[in-house]
Amino acid sequence: MHSTGGAVRIRKGNRLAYVPQQAWIQNSTVRQNILFVRQMEKKRYNDALDRCCLRPDLKDLPGGDLTEIGEKGVNLSGGQKQRVSLARAIYQDADIYLLDDPLSAVDANVGTKIFRNVLGPQGILKNKTRILATHDLSILHEADAIIFMSDGKVVESGTYKDLLEQKGEFARLIEEHCREQMDSDSDNDKDCKSSPCDVFKAESPDPTKLTAEELKKQMKKAGRRLSRTLSRSLSVEERKPKQVRFIEREKIEVGRVKAGVFWSYFSKATLPLIFLVLFSFSLFQGFEIGSNVWLSFWSNDQLLANGSQDTKLRNLRIGVYGALGLSGGLCILLATFVLATAATKASIRLHQDMLWSIMRSPMSFFDATPLGRILNRFGKDINTVDTSIPAKFNSSITVILAIIGSLVVISANFPLFLLIMVPLTIVYIFIQFFYMATSRQLRRLQSTTLSPVLSCFSETAQGTSTIKAFGAQFHFIDKQERLIDDNCRVFINYTFVNRWLAIRLQFLGAAIVFTVALLSVLERSVFTAAVIGLMLSYALNVTDNLTQMVRILTQLENCMVSVERINEYSELPPEASWKTDSCFLSLNEWPRYGAVSFREYKMRYRSGMDLVLKGVTAEIAAGEKVGVVGRTGAGKSSLALALLRIVEADSGRILIDGIDIGMLGLHDLRSKITVIPQEPVVFSGSLRMNLDPLQQHTDKDLWTALEHAHLKNFVKALHNGLEYQVSERGQNLSVGQRQQICLARALLKKTKILVLDEATASVDLETDKLIQATIRKEFRNSTVITIAHRLHTVLDYDRILVMDDGRIVEDGDPDTLLQKHDSLFYELGKAAGLL
Repeated sequence: MHSTGGAVRIRKGNRLAYVPQQAWIQNSTVRQNILFVRQMEKKRYNDALDRCCLRPDLKDLPGGDLTEIGEKGVNLSGGQKQRVSLARAIYQDADIYLLDDPLSAVDANVGTKIFRNVLGPQGILKNKTRILATHDLSILHEADAIIFMSDGKVVESGTYKDLLEQKGEFARLIEEHCREQMDSDSDNDKDCKSSPCDVFKAESPDPTKLTAEELKKQMKKAGRRLSRTLSRSLSVEERKPKQVRFIEREKIEVGRVKAGVFWSYFSKATLPLIFLVLFSFSLFQGFEIGSNVWLSFWSNDQLLANGSQDTKLRNLRIGVYGALGLSGGLCILLATFVLATAATKASIRLHQDMLWSIMRSPMSFFDATPLGRILNRFGKDINTVDTSIPAKFNSSITVILAIIGSLVVISANFPLFLLIMVPLTIVYIFIQFFYMATSRQLRRLQSTTLSPVLSCFSETAQGTSTIKAFGAQFHFIDKQERLIDDNCRVFINYTFVNRWLAIRLQFLGAAIVFTVALLSVLERSVFTAAVIGLMLSYALNVTDNLTQMVRILTQLENCMVSVERINEYSELPPEASWKTDSCFLSLNEWPRYGAVSFREYKMRYRSGMDLVLKGVTAEIAAGEKVGVVGRTGAGKSSLALALLRIVEADSGRILIDGIDIGMLGLHDLRSKITVIPQEPVVFSGSLRMNLDPLQQHTDKDLWTALEHAHLKNFVKALHNGLEYQVSERGQNLSVGQRQQICLARALLKKTKILVLDEATASVDLETDKLIQATIRKEFRNSTVITIAHRLHTVLDYDRILVMDDGRIVEDGDPDTLLQKHDSLFYELGKAAGLL
């Protein structure tokens, strides 16, 4: 953000701590994420763990607090990541704490404990300045001061008591919310305990008629109900902590680059083009040798008796020499053009194969692979294929043909030279193999040590706001420099090895020149000066060419390491087929109703792991609104992942309108289901592209969707409207606005099945209410499956599925389940403060 006016002043020497709404997690251990840039202080560290309720989670992790979290905290739930982020802030012992809705991703019970132990009047931060941005009205009575904002402006400010007595926008918001609570409680008065807003029912429907202390008391009771119990996103499933998935070490090949790697490159470049390149270069070398030999003959021509040249012979010499030069030029032009075409084909095909393979890979691949490794292959390795390999291949062919030509010319005149070349060739080959083995592994290490540099840079860029808030820029600069140093050490050793090679090859080259010169002196009576000059020039050339051959062939093999690495990612285990093979199903009309049936469905994340869904059986009628609830780790999100076939079944089936989804192509299946995840996904580009990436809708449809998502006024106020450019990861939008964009996108798609994973978690209560109403209206004819972490969002649904330990343990309408005091749903409602 850029300031356009005003100023923010912080007392010099005060240290800041920042807890963002979406937790930033490093690819490191739990302990290192909490310590951040400080040294271990056992007492403070243990206190931070206890205050953030992390002890039970650490017991479930295989390595405790030394367990690797994985990139972006892939092995932790949303709530666990948020608590690690909060523990990091506590451990830094700052003076000012900036907290952006830090309790949004934890359940009601944990949220209450954390507020009491950390943020509240008796918490560990009680003597610190705490600035808390929140939608949760239940904790406001604990605040020393409240600033109420609307449209980027401060509307009201003061103490909780003062704002209630002013009877302004703040008081109206509380009144409206309490009335909603009383309406929702009216159906359960007989069986439930008194509602948090009973005072408003009993004494007065207008809270402004109550005293401030009475309102404060009632809102404190209502607080438990308002607590947000958000989940992790749909893409990061509720894995059991004891089954942590670690980042795998990057694979490094050992030994020579296999012949199959060369064959794969040449086959993608198309073999006829490669043969044409070799043929053209061979012709060029032949014409070049011919022109040199012709020139030597020309130099031996005798003058006429009168001292003049034979004009006819001279013209013949010039014509032939020109023809040989022109033919050689045309051959090299053809070879260069064909090589460029072949190299471009190979590069495009290698890139496409790797991109397709990665896009088709299952989620488990991305969980175990840091982004830097993928970027390294699409960046440095593809660049090597684009530029280095064609140049090295060109040089290799040229040098090898030049050496062959030189040896032919010298051997034709000095056959004895072949005997001398035998031991020299053996020495050359020995040096080449010795150098190549070392150089090849250094090249692989260079590529491997570059991946952490890219991963660190990507991770640092994502956490820039947190790093700057903690003043930890120099720590991460030092970390990045250390990784760069590791990469540079390999590069320096690679340079040293090249110098080692150069000294030895130059010595051998000098030996070859000496041998040819010695033979020329011994045979001076046999050959003319022109022939000896020709052989000496070729001897000098063969020296340089042999040196270049060893180096270039080694560099070519080193460059082929990039093809080897690209091939590795081009042969990843794929997901199932994208397209449906069956010809008996018309996908244009499917699903017509949206009925979903689970039949003894079992699922595990990876072979050898425990089942996360253990024989789930459920029938969801077309158009039914179903809420899926349960404790953390019960398998709620696993059910949604199963429906999308993000993870394949271990056994059992899922039917949609009577069709087994296991028979369908993944693209055909997923395109028929709309998903709104908790963590919104937006892309760099225009707002129009984010709403309608396939350009299937008119502007009128887009504006209608924005209106239903309650984002129309915001977009209209933007200078570019629908062409407004969304930055990377939507950083120029609030989390709530990103969530509304995802909702608008879903409204445009409007399929028969809608899956919601707490889609309104990041918006304020008023917008939440409007969006819930929109979903009920616009998807009234669709089957809606909501993974509910805030129970009040599904109390008006047709059915509730209560899950526990991977099984559906309760099934029924909300009212019936709430009347059963021994039901798990009743316990969840009680824990959330609904009863």
